[in-house]
This record gives sequence, C-alpha cells and structure tokens, in this order.
Amino acid sequence: MPSPDELAAEFDILMRRDGISVPETRRAAVLASYADLHDQIALLHNRYAHTDEPANVFRLSPPERP
Repeated sequence: MPSPDELAAEFDILMRRDGISVPETRRAAVLASYADLHDQIALLHNRYAHTDEPANVFRLSPPERP
C-alpha cells in the first residue's frame, strides 16, 4: 500500500493528467475518497480469481416474427 504522501502525489498526477482541478477547500475530502477507492480496488482485486466468476450467461431469444 502506498503511503499517504505517495497516494496524494498519485492523485495529483492523475488529476493534472486529466485536466481536473479540485478546489483546495474540497481536496482533503476528495483525497480521502480516492484513498478509500484505492483500498476497495485492492481488496476486490486480491479476493477473487477469474475462476470465481459466475458461469451463467443470460440470453434472450429474438422475438418471433408474425
């Protein structure tokens, strides 16, 4: 897991790259959300293997033509 400083630097790079400007008054809240999202992605990424995906696929038959 990256340190808080590394996470903030990564966040700043991503925002700058996409041309997004976060107001200084909201930066702490947005950065906290980004850190939480980063943790959730890591949790989900490590929890399930591709073999755990459901095997069923839903298909609808085309409507019958009169």
